[in-house]
Amino acid sequence: MRWFALTCGLLLFPVAYFQGEIREAMIAFLLGMFCGFSLDLFGVGGLHLWNYPRQPFLGKKYFAFVVPAWGVFGMQINLLWNWLEIPWLTFIVLTVGLFAMYEIPNLKTGSWQYQSSMRLVGIGWWPLILYFRIAFEIICI
Repeated sequence: MRWFALTCGLLLFPVAYFQGEIREAMIAFLLGMFCGFSLDLFGVGGLHLWNYPRQPFLGKKYFAFVVPAWGVFGMQINLLWNWLEIPWLTFIVLTVGLFAMYEIPNLKTGSWQYQSSMRLVGIGWWPLILYFRIAFEIICI
C-alpha cells in the first residue's frame, strides 16, 4: 500500500505537466524533501518521537528512500491543495485521506514506528499538513 501511495504521488508529475504546473510540482517536491528532513532532524534525531527501522536515520537507505518519499508527500499536499477549490474542505480531506493512505498500511508494515499513541499521531497530522502547505505558500509568493 505504501508503494501505491508513492506511485499515486509520482503520477501527479504528468498531471502537473499537462496543467502547466510543473514548476509548482518541482518546488513542492524539493520543499517536501527539505521539510520532511527538517521534521526528521527534530522528531527522529532530537526528540526520538519516531524511527525508521529499515532505513536508519542519516544512513544511505534513509536518503535514498525516506527523503524522496517526503518530497512526494509534500507534492501530494500542495498540488492537491491547489487543484481543489474549497480550502477548509481541502485541508480536512487531505489530512484524513493522506493519514489513511500512509498510516493504515504502516500499522502492518512498520516502515516507521512511533513512540506515542496513534491518537497523538492523528492529532499531529493537522499541523503536519499545515507545515508543508505554509512552507509552500511562503516559497511561492
